[in-house]
Formats: sequence, C-alpha cells, structure tokens
Amino acid sequence: MESKDIKNIYLIAICGTGMAALAGLLKKAGYNVTGSDANIIPP
Repeated sequence: MESKDIKNIYLIAICGTGMAALAGLLKKAGYNVTGSDANIIPP
C-alpha cells in the first residue's frame, strides 16, 4: 500500500493538544480524519 492510497485516518485521543494539531495538519493535507474523542478544540 502506498501513502497516496490512504484516504481515512483514525486517531486515538484526538482532543489532546498534540493530536488535535496533527489532526488539523492531516485535514489540511486532504485526509478524512476521525478519532476517539468527540469534542475537538482547534489548535
């Protein structure tokens, strides 16, 4: 599998400061990002 084939990314503890920033970067890069926490606070 190549990285260009990856469309969806699931992160655990997405509301943490580091994970929320990573989620934001991945979304900006065009990935569909979901996670185990419901309330994301934007960095």
